[in-house]
Amino acid sequence: MIKFRKCLKVVFRLLLLAAVVLALMNLAPYLYNRFFGVGNTRWISERFSEELKEQNELVVYEVTLTGKETVSETAWLIGTVQKVQIPYIYAISFSVDLSQSKVQAADNAIEVRLPPPRAFYSKLTVDEANMKKSDWLHPLTPERYAGLKEEIEKKLYDECAENPMYLDNAWASAVEKTEALFHAVAEQSTQGTAVSIVVVMEEPNPDQTSPE
Repeated sequence: MIKFRKCLKVVFRLLLLAAVVLALMNLAPYLYNRFFGVGNTRWISERFSEELKEQNELVVYEVTLTGKETVSETAWLIGTVQKVQIPYIYAISFSVDLSQSKVQAADNAIEVRLPPPRAFYSKLTVDEANMKKSDWLHPLTPERYAGLKEEIEKKLYDECAENPMYLDNAWASAVEKTEALFHAVAEQSTQGTAVSIVVVMEEPNPDQTSPE
């Protein structure tokens, strides 16, 4: 009876060992592809590159400013003949052209090179209800008013489009949004998502000239 029990224990241990070995054999290809294989990384890389191209222009940062611009005109011997105070709301957005992105897969990492953010959208809205003007000697014409708005918008655009703080914030947002897109794609993989991502800014080529 004792020998029979010992025999059962041996058989049970052998069956348990066989089950463990069989489970490891089934899991081995998955574990290898997840942590050491490049096939999954390549699949994620290709799908992610397609997703970036589909996104095209990605708005990454927006700035809204409020202020007042005072413009005056003077005439000889008379002095100020026209003075206009223009309160405004100015909005500008920065975007990244994802159609210019470059995706490269290596082992379990994916490198994404993006062009730097650039000013994409600009709009000046005048609060005409609170606009003040003194123009009885030189009336403000519609043409002059339109010209003033264009000058203000251009001035604000030039100040904001190259603002280092805005550009830094836009790039940080671009990295964050790109990583979010990447993780959304990686989660679609059936072989796991053990793939890291590195986002790098693609510096513009100084030798490249713009077409006339």
